[in-house]
Amino acid sequence: MNGNHTQSAPTAPASAAAEPPPPGRKSGALALRPFLREASRTMRTTGAIAPSSSRLGAGLAAPLPASGTRGPVRVLEVGAGTGTVTRVLAGRLGPGDRLEAVEVNPRFVRLLLEALRSDPVMAAASERIRIVPQSITELPLAEHGYDMIVSCLPFTNFEPDLVRSLLERYLTALVPGGHLTYFGYLGTQATRTLVSSRAETARHRAVAAVLAEFSARYGSGGGHRVVWRNLPPARVHHLRSPERCAVPRGAFGEENVLYGPAGAREPAERSAPRW
Repeated sequence: MNGNHTQSAPTAPASAAAEPPPPGRKSGALALRPFLREASRTMRTTGAIAPSSSRLGAGLAAPLPASGTRGPVRVLEVGAGTGTVTRVLAGRLGPGDRLEAVEVNPRFVRLLLEALRSDPVMAAASERIRIVPQSITELPLAEHGYDMIVSCLPFTNFEPDLVRSLLERYLTALVPGGHLTYFGYLGTQATRTLVSSRAETARHRAVAAVLAEFSARYGSGGGHRVVWRNLPPARVHHLRSPERCAVPRGAFGEENVLYGPAGAREPAERSAPRW
């Protein structure tokens, strides 16, 4: 999960243009301590030994262009953790964008809410960000409701059927041609083969097979970026939901933007991403 992961939910929106700089040393240390405490308590759902790096966050957010080059979009982040990836996404939000960050761990939720007030990048975008304190498995997702989904969940800690269900829900929730990014740590299968039981090794291989299947079917064709400056190093995966409309991108009228005409919360029908 987002360098601190579990699953996430509600709080507010805002704007920004440039890529945010990485958090300062002090703020990073403040986020690290609670993360390490939660990792020791809930490793299976936290799924990491350290928060995600800003480099990993940038890799996950890469499909989202700067706000000046596209129309308004709606982004879903699942497993926001202590907010490393949330912060990167916040720095890319434009005036009409919306970000929903889902996090189930109440301690991480408190950190996210505090960041919306105290972190300069997050605070600047706070009116466009909603923190959702809920499990993604219990959160209804509207069909074609998002232009981009960033999943920071530790898939290799889950059962294969759950991973398949989550990926299917993500792809259904994306507009045609929408973007899904997630990551996996390098070397986990080899490590588990050496130290885990046969049942655990078989479960991990089954999850890897599910991920490979979805990558083969929905991979963006741009390859998988490895982020070495992360603990541990991670590979970013980029999938695209199937294109179901023949209308060229960039040809949509104002009624097709994310929140519809006159600021309506939901458009009558969602179209392909405007980038």
